[in-house]
Amino acid sequence: MTTTTVVTPRRRGAVLLLGAQWVRYLSQIGGMIVLARLVGPAETGVVALAATLAGFAAVLGDFGLSMAALRAPTLTDAQRTTLFWANALIGVLATGLVLALAPPFAALFGNAFLVPVLALLAPAFALRSISAQFRVELNRSGRLGRLAAAELAGDLTGLVVAIVLAVLGGGALALASQGTVAAGITLALVVVLTPWHPGRPRRGSEMRGLLTFGGHTFVVHALNYASSVIGTLAVGTVANDRAVGLFSRATQLVNLPIDQLLTPLTRVVIPALADAADATSLGHRLARYQTQLSYPVLAYLSLFAVTAEPAIHVVLGGRWDAAAAYVPVLAVGAVFQTLGYPQYWAFVATGRSGLLLWCESIGRILTIVLVVAAAGLGPFAIVVAMAIGQAVLWVAAFLALPRTGVSSTVLLSASARPVVVFAIAAAVAAVADASFFTPLDAIGRLLATGGVWAIVGGAALGLVARRDLRSLWGAMRRR
Repeated sequence: MTTTTVVTPRRRGAVLLLGAQWVRYLSQIGGMIVLARLVGPAETGVVALAATLAGFAAVLGDFGLSMAALRAPTLTDAQRTTLFWANALIGVLATGLVLALAPPFAALFGNAFLVPVLALLAPAFALRSISAQFRVELNRSGRLGRLAAAELAGDLTGLVVAIVLAVLGGGALALASQGTVAAGITLALVVVLTPWHPGRPRRGSEMRGLLTFGGHTFVVHALNYASSVIGTLAVGTVANDRAVGLFSRATQLVNLPIDQLLTPLTRVVIPALADAADATSLGHRLARYQTQLSYPVLAYLSLFAVTAEPAIHVVLGGRWDAAAAYVPVLAVGAVFQTLGYPQYWAFVATGRSGLLLWCESIGRILTIVLVVAAAGLGPFAIVVAMAIGQAVLWVAAFLALPRTGVSSTVLLSASARPVVVFAIAAAVAAVADASFFTPLDAIGRLLATGGVWAIVGGAALGLVARRDLRSLWGAMRRR
């Protein structure tokens, strides 16, 4: 019987993974700009609506087993093989379920075109489930450069295929093909790049601990997914495809840097937290991660919130202008989401999946209830309800975090300075924009408002965040 042990990510591998993720982020932004010129809000809305059902396969297909495998101190070969086959089977079944539900889902929203869109979206999730254990193996063995290369190659290939199909008039089908092509390429590459390969299914491997942790994590992810897609479903119920497309694009623009950064960062952080000597050491590490995460993400959210109108007009084109109205409120919710991630890492690193489930249940269920209640008031009320839900989720985790041994105030202190700095910058820039810059053309308004934000933010950083800046610079130099 062979075992594998978690390898704390080496700096070079971690930098490669995070660097590749920033390349993926830039490619996503570039692709979004190009595809927004080729595919309109209404067709984008159809894909976003279909993705609410297709994404269910992603949640069900993983069943929380990837996170359970990633944080386990050791895994036997039998456990690794069982995890692979369990992921593959659940992923295929989930994809089949989505395809079976496609016709009634299309009938519910009165749009038969949802069926072919779902047929293109759904296979991506089976492919990702099959690749899950290979990606875990690369992560656990410290081969983060290989993992980064495989995922980056998949994303870039999917983007190129989507753009080509859109140029040829593929519309919504071009967008729907992107994820499936990316997942197929990534699967092929991780199979080649991973030294380990699964054998035949076996009985007798000890899976109880992994399944318990994975089950709790699955419920957390399911609640997270349900609360994230309820907004799209609610907008789709009370408005047309164009409104869904505008709402979806605004949400994507706000969340894209968060999604692109936090997913690979979690892969680096969880193994790095595994060897913390005690709760105090764990708290200090999490506080450092909180600081390093908050400055770049909150800077983006702050700047985008005050420049959304001219930025979207310049970057995506005039037909997307109405999406800007959602951005400031979505950005507030995203701030709480960002501040909550180190809390999530603390629950996972300490194995408190039940406590994590309790916190998530409070925030996510309340979000769903608020969105359903607000749906009749229109899309903007739905956005406000989602932001309130994110705030409640952060508060619940803040109150429960001490039960892991980690002080909530340590993380709060680490996030206070970036929140203050970028809140001040956003407030001053917003007042200047409303008072002086609104009559300008889009490019002039973008430059003027962004310039005020940069000046005020830079001054605030110099006054209250010098120590954090030195810490960030030191972390960058060590890497």
